[in-house]
Amino acid sequence: MTALITQVRALVAAQQMIAPGPPIVVAVSGGPDSLCLLHVLAALREDLGVTLHVAHLDHMIRGAESAAEAEFVADLARRWGLPATIASADVPGLARAAGANLHAAARDARYRFLARVAHACGAQAVAVAHHADDQAETVLMHLLRGAGPEGLRGMRPVVPYDEWTADLETSRQADKEQAQRDLSLSPCLLVSPSLIRPLLQVTRAEIESYCAAHGLDPRRDPSNQDLAATRNRIRHDLLPRLIEYNPHVVSALGRTAAICAEEQSFVDAALAAVWAALAREREGGADFAGAAWRELHPALQRAAIRRAHARLGHGATLGMEHVEQARALIGRGVGGRADLPGGVALVVGYDGSFTLGAPLHIDSPQLGSDSVPLPAEGHVDLGEGWAIEVTRLPGPPPRPVDRWEVYLDAAALDQPLLARRRRPGDRLRPAGGRGGRRLQDLLVDAKLPRALRDAWPIVATPSAIVWVAGLRTAEGALAGPHSREIVKIRFVKDT
Repeated sequence: MTALITQVRALVAAQQMIAPGPPIVVAVSGGPDSLCLLHVLAALREDLGVTLHVAHLDHMIRGAESAAEAEFVADLARRWGLPATIASADVPGLARAAGANLHAAARDARYRFLARVAHACGAQAVAVAHHADDQAETVLMHLLRGAGPEGLRGMRPVVPYDEWTADLETSRQADKEQAQRDLSLSPCLLVSPSLIRPLLQVTRAEIESYCAAHGLDPRRDPSNQDLAATRNRIRHDLLPRLIEYNPHVVSALGRTAAICAEEQSFVDAALAAVWAALAREREGGADFAGAAWRELHPALQRAAIRRAHARLGHGATLGMEHVEQARALIGRGVGGRADLPGGVALVVGYDGSFTLGAPLHIDSPQLGSDSVPLPAEGHVDLGEGWAIEVTRLPGPPPRPVDRWEVYLDAAALDQPLLARRRRPGDRLRPAGGRGGRRLQDLLVDAKLPRALRDAWPIVATPSAIVWVAGLRTAEGALAGPHSREIVKIRFVKDT
């Protein structure tokens, strides 16, 4: 057993990457890294007690050249006696359709394909060929962007299924079903395969030496030489310069990543302990409690924003500047709003509470026009399933069923009644209160979301507001035990 195989076996054991039993899907591009990975895992498969399944996706970016690489991988799998799934995807077309860059579209297509193959063959893990130099490049790239510990941890040896497929969340079930249709393999649709990186502590030089020593003839992707890509400039320019300062800079950056990974793990555990009290996750958004937020250490605040954004941001990158902008806005209090990458809205509410993503849907009546005349008795549709019902009753009044029902003293009303939106200068003297108050202040005190205030229904006479629906009634307007005629007003919702 060579030193490189021994090194990989030790990392697999230390990280508990592979358990005996279900197969491992190996992503093979045909380059030196993935050929080395496949060869090493083939040498270890009996020791590990697993079978291997080769997966290759032709991105159709380089025409006949990439098609030839797909055939090379298919032929290699046949000669090595390994099952293989070879597929193609029009990545340039996908990028144009999605308005995404080519790299992002390729990554999305590749991981979607790997997930389908893994589901179809019941794999426990998908193995990819990222190595120590890739890790160093990733850490440097994140460092140049100003990342914190989460970014500087680079790539992890083992990534749970829910994380490496996070960007594919909306189509996971579709991918599983597609796997059954597309692949002639034994389906096992309940697996949640992890993503593993068995070569993460092996250098590029060691991989090249291994390929030469074992007669492996890899294919070379010319796009890896394109210096227009940031990662390639780091690989071919920045990293060699840093090696002049520290010949062991690749392993040093690997240690940095490992330390940051451990510290980030501690932060994640601390955040998990308070998450239930801090945030309520829902479809398309998350609502944060102000009191719990203010008690968090800044490190946990940053982690909380990143955690929520990772679920909502459709794979968009959230930079440190975005996180700090969000924290500053939340700290300033009610009324703030910002748009974070990936179309994630941040809206700050009361007491430091805030929402990330889609606003919380509150099923409440809203007026589509400035005012709606109310009949002496009858039913008025407001839209969105809401209506106002007006009924005349003899006194005394019963107890209201809920906040959407009120009993007014007909003798105290300067009729006719109308339902209208708020207007500048509106004031109300609430029943049981002391003196008049601005309607704006009453709505704020009631913690009515800003988005609902302008169209909130107000029942009024030509001279005064008598009821702010569901919230407050004017002094003297309520029916009492001595009222002879009562006007019952109720907002109803179709069910």
